[in-house]
Amino acid sequence: MKRISVVSTIAILFGLAAAGMLSGYFIGIKNTNQKSQPQIENIVGSQDNPEDERIDTIDIDDDNHETGMVNEEKIGPSTILEYKIYYSECGHEAIKTVELENHMVNMSEDDFQKYIKGNHPKWEIESFSHEKILVKINKDHLCQNHYIIGVKNGKIAVFTIGENGERLIKKIYNDSPISLLKEVDQKKLEKGIITNSKEELEDILENYIS
Repeated sequence: MKRISVVSTIAILFGLAAAGMLSGYFIGIKNTNQKSQPQIENIVGSQDNPEDERIDTIDIDDDNHETGMVNEEKIGPSTILEYKIYYSECGHEAIKTVELENHMVNMSEDDFQKYIKGNHPKWEIESFSHEKILVKINKDHLCQNHYIIGVKNGKIAVFTIGENGERLIKKIYNDSPISLLKEVDQKKLEKGIITNSKEELEDILENYIS
């Protein structure tokens, strides 16, 4: 009887141990599934919100430096190109719209900057976008809104201003030689009297032409 009792006891203990191991195994599986569930939900959430997966790509140069976004603005066929010209001699400023040159199309701001630097080193890009480019240009002469009273072939003459500051003959008064004027007036005319409007031009001319 004692032998049967010992065997029974061993069997019971073995059964309890096996039950404990199985219980621990199933509990471990349950915990693992519970931990994995949020990860699955997060993945599903990303699929439902594609904006969360958006990646901003950038250009990388040869030195592994970021050079800017890939979708940078470029010049198109309809881009407006304007020159803001400052004339230092008179202090006036003018805006001039010019036609794009064919080779400028598809240039980025860096490309356009290199072109400007190589061909017009004194020009500056004031603003750059696909819609409009504004380039600042300084010129050390008068703008074209002026007239100059001067001398041509010994006669009183009126000049306009060319695009590059050159004097262009508008009219020569053949009946008004400067030799008939006082020396001080002759020197003024030889230097050139700058006028700011047509009205001012006519008023000053009356003092020299009889």
